[in-house]
Amino acid sequence: MHDMVNPMPYAVNTDIASDDVGIGEILAALRRRIWVLLGVVLPVVALTFGALTLITPRYTAELLIMIESDGNSRFVSLDSVVAGLAGDAESIQSEAHVLASRALADRVVQQLGLDRDPEFTARIDSDLTAGAAYSAVLDAYAERLEIAPLENSRVIAVRFSSEVAEKSAEIANAVANEYLQSRLETKFELTRQANTWLGGRIAELRGKVADAEAAVERARGELGLLEGDGLTLASQELVELNTQLVIARTDRAEAEARLQQVERLTRTPSGVASSTAVLESPLIQRLREQEAEVERRVAELSSELGDKHPRMIQLRAEAADLRNRIDREADKVIAGLRNQVSVARARERALSESLDQMKARVTVANQDEIQLRALEREAEANRALLDTLLARQKETLSQEDLDFQQPDATVFSPAVVPAEPSYPRKAIVLGLATVGSIILGLLVVLLLELLDSGFRSGEQFEQYTGVASIGFVPTVRKPAEYRTMPGYLAGRPTSAFGESMRTLNWSLRLAFPDDPPRTVLFTSALPGEGKTTIASCMATAESNAGRRVVLIDADIRQPECHDLTGVDREPGLTNLLAGDASLNDVLATSEWSGLHVIAAGTPSPNAPNLLGSRRMKALLAKLVERYDLVIIDSPPVMAAADSRILCTLADATVLVARWGKTRRQNARLAVRQLQAAGARLAGGLLSMVDAKRNAHYGYGDSGAYSGDLDKYYAG
Repeated sequence: MHDMVNPMPYAVNTDIASDDVGIGEILAALRRRIWVLLGVVLPVVALTFGALTLITPRYTAELLIMIESDGNSRFVSLDSVVAGLAGDAESIQSEAHVLASRALADRVVQQLGLDRDPEFTARIDSDLTAGAAYSAVLDAYAERLEIAPLENSRVIAVRFSSEVAEKSAEIANAVANEYLQSRLETKFELTRQANTWLGGRIAELRGKVADAEAAVERARGELGLLEGDGLTLASQELVELNTQLVIARTDRAEAEARLQQVERLTRTPSGVASSTAVLESPLIQRLREQEAEVERRVAELSSELGDKHPRMIQLRAEAADLRNRIDREADKVIAGLRNQVSVARARERALSESLDQMKARVTVANQDEIQLRALEREAEANRALLDTLLARQKETLSQEDLDFQQPDATVFSPAVVPAEPSYPRKAIVLGLATVGSIILGLLVVLLLELLDSGFRSGEQFEQYTGVASIGFVPTVRKPAEYRTMPGYLAGRPTSAFGESMRTLNWSLRLAFPDDPPRTVLFTSALPGEGKTTIASCMATAESNAGRRVVLIDADIRQPECHDLTGVDREPGLTNLLAGDASLNDVLATSEWSGLHVIAAGTPSPNAPNLLGSRRMKALLAKLVERYDLVIIDSPPVMAAADSRILCTLADATVLVARWGKTRRQNARLAVRQLQAAGARLAGGLLSMVDAKRNAHYGYGDSGAYSGDLDKYYAG
């Protein structure tokens, strides 16, 4: 039995493969878990829809108000008294708070009678006082009001929600109207107060202006600072004297220049006669003309008459007389120039002295003007302030009429009746609920997949254990007329279950092609994985196929083979190994076929000792000589050491793992324990496979025994 040398019949990768998840695996997981996904999505969507139908809808109307800036004022504003809105971000936020204020809410509630509206009073406790109840109405109003300044603009959105669409638009428009009216009333009141204040201030300033101007005139008279053409008389005299002094100095300089010229020419024989001052004298000019005429006559007669001629003597005497007269006149001119210089110098000295005296007077006057200018500045300041206040008073008087006032805001988009409710947004909520439930369902599917630590295919078994897979056995819904699975197999040998038994037999033969096993041990990692049923059914199938088969129930602690094959438990294997019965005594025949069965026998606490005894080895050797196939059902590997003892006596060991239930870690540990004990593992077998569900996993062997292959099986 143990002379075969093929401890691992199939060459498989003993390294555990990684779980590479692709689109195909994801879609396959969704297909097989579709009811889990629907079980999450449908209730969530249904509950969401039901909740939405129970919620009272609300309608929201929106109104847009534009806040005017100072530059857009539509009337002459009294900036210093009634300032307009600045239009900056802080002002917009401030106006938004005004729109949401409790004072404005009170105006709207009073205007529309909302304190008697059931929508606002339904939730108010009847035990509250009138003031508390009214405050609750204002709170309900505030909950439905939304004030939202729009970014990067001077626009404020006013939104109001109500259970009635028409009411939402009516209240939103009322909020805007009351806000604008309050702005007008505020400006009117401020204007009225400003006019009252301006009237008293103007009357006071008029008295101050009169007193200041009178003080200026008194000071001007007392100080002798009378004015003409904007200057005091002393200043005017100073200017006049200074002008005359400049002229006198110019005249004196000119006179001195003429005198110096004449005096310089007197040093030459004919210089005086050629001077400008002399030449300009009319008398000298006539005398020079006469002299020239006499000299011409002398020249004419000199050729006719001699020098001694009386006529010549007379003419020369006339010429000499004329020259004497010219010299005398020239002397008179020089004397006149000297007199002019003296007079000019005297006049200049007199004007200079008068100017010095006037400067002293003006200096004193300037000191007095400091006091006068202080009085004038005070009077001018009072007069300017009076003029300003008079102008302001005219402005405010023109704005004192309430009908003339204009607000600093404009409603450019009034609220209209909304066509659809704003709350709840059923389509959006249902969409979000659907998406959220799908995501939740996918997470549940993912969690179930992650928690699914069982084997779903032979490929997985090979990946996680390193042991070849020799197939799987589909689960069967056994009809009521069949009491056990071997009975069902005997009655329906061409069913998918029967085909799986035949496939298992051939897989064992192919696992050891040179020397097919004669003794096959079936075990599992844990109880309840179907090893006993598979061992019994395989033995039944091979017996029905005409082979001589014996089934040994070596699971002494929890035997079941006798129930499945319809034989008695005692006497059995323990009785035989204990020497209390012979082989013929313990061999029984199954009622479903000619299968021989050795039941477990009497319970014994020394099962490991009995199964590892020489008698057990001798028994197996004798059975191999008598039968074509010996099938042994052993306890689970992790439940007792029996299977690790028996695996050394068998030609091949099959590890049964329940599809989707046996944990991979447990199967891996069982494989290691069997290999450590020296077992010759033929491979792993998946039991109780749901063929229809398995077809959704997308593995290479997922379609076996299902789908189009159903037509190959009967029953």
